[in-house]
Amino acid sequence: MAKPLISLRLDERLVRSAQKVLKAKSRTQTIEMSLEAVVEIHKHRRLIQRYSGKARPADFERS
Repeated sequence: MAKPLISLRLDERLVRSAQKVLKAKSRTQTIEMSLEAVVEIHKHRRLIQRYSGKARPADFERS
């Protein structure tokens, strides 16, 4: 089943900048990669918030 087409008005300069940074091959890939990055950043921040302040100095002695 084909994905539905979505029409968006986007800042072309921002899309081109993101495409260069992400080395994406298309606008669609740029948007998908950007959305994936936002989700990963959110997960990362949640983990940091969840575990921040819970480590003790002794936890790092084995490193």
